[in-house]
Amino acid sequence: MTINRNNVGNAVPVMSEFPAETPLAMAYVPFQKWEEPYDEQVAIERGTIFPSLDLPFIGEEAVPSVRKK
Repeated sequence: MTINRNNVGNAVPVMSEFPAETPLAMAYVPFQKWEEPYDEQVAIERGTIFPSLDLPFIGEEAVPSVRKK
């Protein structure tokens, strides 16, 4: 990690994969490397053609419930 100074002089940590002058609160989408896409039927079922973007939402299933039944 490097330290970047913005125009008001505050030290801002910047991860090394970010461009050197990435502004604060600005969305950044890393470049996607090419990979073999899913077959058509799998892609339709999964909602994406790229395996690395296949990140299913599991919501509360991932968080242990603290509620008493």
